Amino acid sequence: MKKTKGFGLVGIIVIMVITAIISGITTGVIMLNNREANISGISSDKELQEFIEVYDTLLSKYYNDIDKEGMLNAAEEGMLNFLGDKYTTYLEDTEYQEIIDDLSATYNGIGVEITNNLVVNVTNDSPAEKAGILSGDLIMKVNGTDVSNWDSSSISSLIKKDTSDKVALDINRDGNTLSFNLEKKDLVNKSINYQIIDGTTIGYLLVQKFSENLSNQVKTALDEMEKNGMTSLIIDVRENVGGYLTAAEETASLFLEDGKKIYSLETSNSNYTYKDKTKDKKSYPIVVLINNNTASASEILAAALKESYGATLVGVKSYGKGKVQQVVPLENGDSVKYTSAKWLTPNGVCIDGIGITPDYIITNSETEDLQLSKAIELLQQ
Repeated sequence: MKKTKGFGLVGIIVIMVITAIISGITTGVIMLNNREANISGISSDKELQEFIEVYDTLLSKYYNDIDKEGMLNAAEEGMLNFLGDKYTTYLEDTEYQEIIDDLSATYNGIGVEITNNLVVNVTNDSPAEKAGILSGDLIMKVNGTDVSNWDSSSISSLIKKDTSDKVALDINRDGNTLSFNLEKKDLVNKSINYQIIDGTTIGYLLVQKFSENLSNQVKTALDEMEKNGMTSLIIDVRENVGGYLTAAEETASLFLEDGKKIYSLETSNSNYTYKDKTKDKKSYPIVVLINNNTASASEILAAALKESYGATLVGVKSYGKGKVQQVVPLENGDSVKYTSAKWLTPNGVCIDGIGITPDYIITNSETEDLQLSKAIELLQQ
């Protein structure tokens, strides 16, 4: 098979693994960007008044001491579990903040991507690059704390939560210990990687997450690759577990003609179809790579490109996440994430629990990216 310049099979697999680790907390998430709280009619709710009566009775007449916080937490948990919806959950303040940080346009940090304590990528023009940190370095200490056996999420959290604008790193490079003092800065939260595949005019676009600024990053990548002679495109959303619904809509609009359907939303009291309203459009052949971890927002993009653009899907059946969530913040800093709607493909199909079946079902081997090879083959015909 032909390899992608700057990536190759190993590089692509590494990037996919990093994305899975970083995005793990958002698995299967499609989130609306705004928080919504619309609580009405509580004072006149008969059932709620009954609940309060039971609560007051237990507090005043139960024979033993009661853990009020524990009992109310159990009641909240019971309400969420009663719905039987795995996407409607209670989020601790740190859990929701991790989701928001992961999908934000920028982040405050030093500019390294890590797998456990191994540096696998260094962001261009970042504090880490300027200090001389390299891919392959092992992070042994962060601000004096031994992190040699920590996972990537814990190390990233330690760096983010430190209130200082400085980060001290001890690095192991080829058995030698090097010390660095870095100043954290606001960096673009990179959501994509892209390249023209060596020896071809086929562009390769890896979408890692549907962040706030995804469509801007994709537009920049397309402009650059088109100027360099790209005539067809592979969009890779394997291992992409979702993100913001608006990011999927805006990204699809870069390709579709004005008026083409992107998706529809069905709520408890309304239905609405979202169509492309932009002047942007493309006409070159597109192959979208999907797998069983392609979920939610990435499924929206894949379905829109297949049904409204004519793209070809290659890989294995996607995850099957056809629901949309919103978040209501609580007074204690935690949040409730609840399902507010289901979404349908342009052809009116709900893929929840079903997934999207690709046009070409290809399973990768342990050593070769056969899905990518098939995509290249199709675009070279």
